[in-house]
Amino acid sequence: MRFGAHVSIRGRIFQAADRAAGLGCECLQIFVGSPRTWRLVSYPPEDLAELRKRCRAYRLRPLVAHAAYLVNLASEGELYERSVAHLAHALRTVEGAAGLGVVTHLGSRGGASLRAAVRRVARAVHKALGAAERAWILLEGSAGRGLGATFDELAMVLDALHGHPRVGVCLDTAHLFAAGWDLRTEEGVDQVVRAFHERVGLARLRLVHLNDSKANLGSRVDRHENIGEGKIGLAGFRAWVRHPRLRHLSGVIETPGFEGKGPDQANLDRLRALREGRAVR
Repeated sequence: MRFGAHVSIRGRIFQAADRAAGLGCECLQIFVGSPRTWRLVSYPPEDLAELRKRCRAYRLRPLVAHAAYLVNLASEGELYERSVAHLAHALRTVEGAAGLGVVTHLGSRGGASLRAAVRRVARAVHKALGAAERAWILLEGSAGRGLGATFDELAMVLDALHGHPRVGVCLDTAHLFAAGWDLRTEEGVDQVVRAFHERVGLARLRLVHLNDSKANLGSRVDRHENIGEGKIGLAGFRAWVRHPRLRHLSGVIETPGFEGKGPDQANLDRLRALREGRAVR
Protein backbone atom coordinates (compact mmCIF):
# COMPACT_ATOMS: atom_id res chain seq x y z
CA MET A 1 0.00 0.00 0.00
CA ARG A 2 1.22 3.50 -0.89
CA PHE A 3 0.86 6.14 1.82
CA GLY A 4 0.18 9.86 1.59
CA ALA A 5 -1.49 12.74 3.37
CA HIS A 6 -4.01 15.48 2.89
CA VAL A 7 -1.87 18.60 2.44
CA SER A 8 -2.54 22.31 2.14
CA ILE A 9 -2.66 24.22 -1.17
CA ARG A 10 -1.67 27.46 0.60
CA GLY A 11 0.20 29.85 -1.70
CA ARG A 12 0.14 28.26 -5.16
CA ILE A 13 -1.68 25.01 -5.72
CA PHE A 14 1.44 23.28 -7.02
CA GLN A 15 3.19 23.84 -3.69
CA ALA A 16 1.03 21.04 -2.31
CA ALA A 17 3.37 18.59 -4.04
CA ASP A 18 6.38 20.09 -2.23
CA ARG A 19 4.61 19.74 1.13
CA ALA A 20 3.68 16.14 0.40
CA ALA A 21 7.23 15.28 -0.63
CA GLY A 22 8.53 16.95 2.52
CA LEU A 23 6.43 14.57 4.60
CA GLY A 24 7.69 11.54 2.69
CA CYS A 25 4.37 10.97 0.92
CA GLU A 26 3.92 8.54 -1.95
CA CYS A 27 0.51 9.99 -2.89
CA LEU A 28 -1.49 13.05 -1.85
CA GLN A 29 -4.91 14.57 -1.35
CA ILE A 30 -5.86 18.26 -1.55
CA PHE A 31 -8.83 20.57 -1.51
CA VAL A 32 -9.24 22.74 -4.61
CA GLY A 33 -10.62 25.63 -2.55
CA SER A 34 -12.02 26.25 0.91
CA PRO A 35 -13.84 23.12 2.12
CA ARG A 36 -16.34 25.27 4.02
CA THR A 37 -17.52 27.74 1.34
CA TRP A 38 -19.14 27.49 -2.09
CA ARG A 39 -16.54 29.75 -3.74
CA LEU A 40 -15.14 28.12 -6.88
CA VAL A 41 -11.45 28.90 -7.32
CA SER A 42 -10.11 28.76 -10.87
CA TYR A 43 -6.42 28.02 -11.34
CA PRO A 44 -4.26 29.06 -14.30
CA PRO A 45 -3.54 26.12 -16.60
CA GLU A 46 0.17 26.66 -16.04
CA ASP A 47 -0.27 26.18 -12.26
CA LEU A 48 -2.08 22.89 -12.81
CA ALA A 49 0.60 21.84 -15.27
CA GLU A 50 3.24 22.64 -12.64
CA LEU A 51 1.37 20.56 -10.07
CA ARG A 52 1.31 17.71 -12.54
CA LYS A 53 5.04 18.15 -13.22
CA ARG A 54 5.98 18.21 -9.53
CA CYS A 55 3.86 15.17 -8.71
CA ARG A 56 5.65 13.30 -11.47
CA ALA A 57 9.08 14.49 -10.28
CA TYR A 58 8.37 13.42 -6.69
CA ARG A 59 6.70 10.18 -7.85
CA LEU A 60 3.50 11.14 -6.07
CA ARG A 61 0.60 9.08 -7.34
CA PRO A 62 -2.26 9.26 -7.25
CA LEU A 63 -3.26 12.87 -6.72
CA VAL A 64 -6.84 13.18 -5.51
CA ALA A 65 -8.99 16.11 -4.45
CA HIS A 66 -11.59 16.09 -1.70
CA ALA A 67 -14.87 17.88 -2.37
CA ALA A 68 -16.09 20.59 0.02
CA TYR A 69 -17.85 19.51 3.21
CA LEU A 70 -20.94 21.46 2.12
CA VAL A 71 -21.67 19.11 -0.78
CA ASN A 72 -24.91 17.16 -0.38
CA LEU A 73 -25.68 15.12 -3.47
CA ALA A 74 -28.82 13.67 -1.88
CA SER A 75 -30.43 17.08 -1.38
CA GLU A 76 -32.87 19.09 -3.50
CA GLY A 77 -33.18 22.62 -4.86
CA GLU A 78 -30.40 25.19 -4.58
CA LEU A 79 -28.23 23.01 -2.33
CA TYR A 80 -28.38 20.21 -4.88
CA GLU A 81 -27.46 22.51 -7.78
CA ARG A 82 -24.57 24.04 -5.86
CA SER A 83 -23.34 20.58 -4.88
CA VAL A 84 -23.31 19.39 -8.47
CA ALA A 85 -21.57 22.57 -9.65
CA HIS A 86 -18.88 22.26 -6.99
CA LEU A 87 -18.24 18.61 -7.75
CA ALA A 88 -18.00 19.31 -11.48
CA HIS A 89 -15.55 22.17 -10.84
CA ALA A 90 -13.37 20.01 -8.58
CA LEU A 91 -13.39 17.27 -11.21
CA ARG A 92 -12.25 19.68 -13.96
CA THR A 93 -9.51 21.02 -11.70
CA VAL A 94 -8.08 17.67 -10.71
CA GLU A 95 -8.21 16.45 -14.31
CA GLY A 96 -6.19 19.52 -15.31
CA ALA A 97 -3.47 18.27 -12.95
CA ALA A 98 -3.74 14.68 -14.24
CA GLY A 99 -5.14 13.50 -10.89
CA LEU A 100 -7.14 10.36 -10.32
CA GLY A 101 -10.34 12.09 -9.25
CA VAL A 102 -12.44 13.64 -6.50
CA VAL A 103 -13.53 12.09 -3.22
CA THR A 104 -16.99 13.21 -2.11
CA HIS A 105 -19.42 12.49 0.67
CA LEU A 106 -22.88 11.51 -0.55
CA GLY A 107 -24.74 13.74 1.87
CA SER A 108 -27.87 13.46 3.97
CA ARG A 109 -31.21 12.29 2.60
CA GLY A 110 -33.22 14.25 5.15
CA GLY A 111 -36.83 13.16 5.02
CA ALA A 112 -36.55 11.51 1.61
CA SER A 113 -36.82 7.77 1.15
CA LEU A 114 -33.61 5.85 0.61
CA ARG A 115 -34.50 5.07 -3.00
CA ALA A 116 -35.30 8.71 -3.79
CA ALA A 117 -32.03 9.86 -2.22
CA VAL A 118 -30.06 7.24 -4.15
CA ARG A 119 -31.63 8.41 -7.41
CA ARG A 120 -30.67 12.02 -6.65
CA VAL A 121 -27.07 11.07 -5.85
CA ALA A 122 -26.82 9.03 -9.05
CA ARG A 123 -28.15 11.94 -11.13
CA ALA A 124 -25.74 14.35 -9.48
CA VAL A 125 -22.74 12.10 -10.07
CA HIS A 126 -23.74 11.52 -13.68
CA LYS A 127 -24.08 15.26 -14.31
CA ALA A 128 -20.75 16.09 -12.67
CA LEU A 129 -18.91 13.39 -14.61
CA GLY A 130 -19.77 15.27 -17.80
CA ALA A 131 -17.32 17.99 -16.75
CA ALA A 132 -14.31 15.71 -17.28
CA GLU A 133 -13.13 12.95 -19.57
CA ARG A 134 -10.82 10.87 -17.39
CA ALA A 135 -11.13 11.84 -13.73
CA TRP A 136 -13.11 9.61 -11.36
CA ILE A 137 -15.63 10.39 -8.66
CA LEU A 138 -14.94 8.38 -5.51
CA LEU A 139 -17.92 7.97 -3.18
CA GLU A 140 -16.81 8.02 0.45
CA GLY A 141 -18.56 5.81 2.95
CA SER A 142 -19.92 7.66 5.98
CA ALA A 143 -19.61 7.03 9.71
CA GLY A 144 -23.31 6.30 10.04
CA ARG A 145 -25.19 9.61 9.96
CA GLY A 146 -25.04 10.20 6.23
CA LEU A 147 -25.89 8.24 3.11
CA GLY A 148 -23.28 5.61 2.31
CA ALA A 149 -22.91 4.26 5.86
CA THR A 150 -23.50 0.72 4.63
CA PHE A 151 -22.06 -1.22 1.72
CA ASP A 152 -25.61 -1.83 0.54
CA GLU A 153 -26.20 1.92 0.17
CA LEU A 154 -22.93 2.38 -1.76
CA ALA A 155 -23.90 -0.55 -3.99
CA MET A 156 -27.33 0.97 -4.63
CA VAL A 157 -25.75 4.18 -5.94
CA LEU A 158 -23.32 2.27 -8.14
CA ASP A 159 -26.17 0.13 -9.46
CA ALA A 160 -28.20 3.27 -10.22
CA LEU A 161 -25.23 4.50 -12.27
CA HIS A 162 -25.21 1.20 -14.20
CA GLY A 163 -21.60 0.50 -13.28
CA HIS A 164 -20.22 3.73 -14.72
CA PRO A 165 -16.50 3.15 -15.44
CA ARG A 166 -15.39 6.36 -13.66
CA VAL A 167 -17.15 5.89 -10.34
CA GLY A 168 -15.40 4.22 -7.45
CA VAL A 169 -15.36 4.11 -3.67
CA CYS A 170 -13.15 5.55 -0.94
CA LEU A 171 -13.33 3.85 2.45
CA ASP A 172 -12.28 5.60 5.66
CA THR A 173 -11.10 3.38 8.52
CA ALA A 174 -12.48 5.75 11.18
CA HIS A 175 -15.84 5.85 9.40
CA LEU A 176 -15.97 2.07 9.10
CA PHE A 177 -15.20 1.66 12.80
CA ALA A 178 -17.82 4.22 13.83
CA ALA A 179 -20.34 2.53 11.53
CA GLY A 180 -19.86 -0.75 13.40
CA TRP A 181 -17.06 -2.62 11.62
CA ASP A 182 -14.48 -3.90 14.12
CA LEU A 183 -11.07 -3.25 12.56
CA ARG A 184 -9.00 -4.07 15.65
CA THR A 185 -7.99 -7.59 14.57
CA GLU A 186 -6.93 -9.48 11.44
CA GLU A 187 -10.22 -11.37 11.55
CA GLY A 188 -12.21 -8.16 11.74
CA VAL A 189 -10.36 -6.54 8.86
CA ASP A 190 -10.75 -9.64 6.73
CA GLN A 191 -14.48 -9.69 7.45
CA VAL A 192 -14.79 -6.10 6.21
CA VAL A 193 -12.83 -6.84 3.04
CA ARG A 194 -14.93 -9.90 2.28
CA ALA A 195 -18.21 -8.10 2.92
CA PHE A 196 -17.23 -5.15 0.74
CA HIS A 197 -16.18 -7.43 -2.10
CA GLU A 198 -19.40 -9.42 -1.92
CA ARG A 199 -21.68 -6.37 -1.95
CA VAL A 200 -19.73 -3.74 -3.90
CA GLY A 201 -16.65 -5.36 -5.43
CA LEU A 202 -13.02 -4.65 -4.62
CA ALA A 203 -12.45 -3.45 -8.18
CA ARG A 204 -14.44 -0.33 -7.19
CA LEU A 205 -12.23 0.44 -4.18
CA ARG A 206 -9.72 3.01 -5.44
CA LEU A 207 -8.56 4.81 -2.28
CA VAL A 208 -8.50 4.45 1.50
CA HIS A 209 -8.47 7.15 4.19
CA LEU A 210 -6.30 5.87 7.02
CA ASN A 211 -7.47 7.42 10.28
CA ASP A 212 -7.68 6.05 13.78
CA SER A 213 -10.91 6.78 15.65
CA LYS A 214 -11.47 8.82 18.80
CA ALA A 215 -15.04 7.49 18.86
CA ASN A 216 -16.13 4.05 20.01
CA LEU A 217 -17.07 1.12 17.81
CA GLY A 218 -20.55 1.64 16.35
CA SER A 219 -20.86 5.17 17.77
CA ARG A 220 -21.72 6.69 14.36
CA VAL A 221 -19.45 9.61 15.34
CA ASP A 222 -16.72 10.78 12.93
CA ARG A 223 -13.68 11.81 15.01
CA HIS A 224 -10.20 11.17 13.64
CA GLU A 225 -7.20 10.25 15.80
CA ASN A 226 -3.52 9.66 15.09
CA ILE A 227 -2.51 6.17 13.96
CA GLY A 228 -2.33 3.82 16.95
CA GLU A 229 -3.62 6.41 19.41
CA GLY A 230 -7.32 5.74 18.98
CA LYS A 231 -9.82 2.94 19.41
CA ILE A 232 -8.66 0.95 16.36
CA GLY A 233 -5.02 0.71 17.46
CA LEU A 234 -1.80 -0.43 15.84
CA ALA A 235 -2.80 -4.09 15.44
CA GLY A 236 -5.81 -3.07 13.37
CA PHE A 237 -3.77 -0.86 11.06
CA ARG A 238 -1.10 -3.54 10.71
CA ALA A 239 -3.80 -5.94 9.51
CA TRP A 240 -5.28 -3.32 7.19
CA VAL A 241 -2.11 -2.18 5.41
CA ARG A 242 -0.75 -5.73 5.09
CA HIS A 243 -3.98 -7.35 3.89
CA PRO A 244 -3.15 -9.14 0.62
CA ARG A 245 -6.23 -7.78 -1.16
CA LEU A 246 -5.52 -4.18 -0.17
CA ARG A 247 -1.78 -3.90 -0.74
CA HIS A 248 -2.17 -2.43 -4.23
CA LEU A 249 -4.19 0.53 -2.94
CA SER A 250 -3.16 4.00 -1.82
CA GLY A 251 -3.96 5.26 1.67
CA VAL A 252 -4.22 8.92 2.70
CA ILE A 253 -4.06 10.14 6.31
CA GLU A 254 -6.36 12.90 7.59
CA THR A 255 -5.09 12.67 11.16
CA PRO A 256 -4.84 15.57 13.63
CA GLY A 257 -1.06 15.17 13.88
CA PHE A 258 1.03 14.58 16.98
CA GLU A 259 1.57 18.33 17.36
CA GLY A 260 -2.03 19.15 16.44
CA LYS A 261 -1.07 20.70 13.11
CA GLY A 262 -2.65 18.14 10.80
CA PRO A 263 -1.33 15.08 8.97
CA ASP A 264 2.38 14.64 9.70
CA GLN A 265 5.42 12.51 9.00
CA ALA A 266 5.15 10.74 12.36
CA ASN A 267 1.83 9.20 11.34
CA LEU A 268 3.24 8.17 7.97
CA ASP A 269 6.32 6.68 9.65
CA ARG A 270 4.05 4.53 11.79
CA LEU A 271 2.20 3.24 8.74
CA ARG A 272 5.45 2.49 6.91
CA ALA A 273 6.75 0.54 9.92
CA LEU A 274 3.53 -1.49 10.01
CA ARG A 275 3.69 -2.12 6.27
CA GLU A 276 7.28 -3.32 6.52
CA GLY A 277 6.80 -5.42 9.64
CA ARG A 278 8.98 -3.20 11.84
CA ALA A 279 8.37 -2.14 15.42
CA VAL A 280 6.53 1.18 15.77
CA ARG A 281 8.37 3.84 17.73
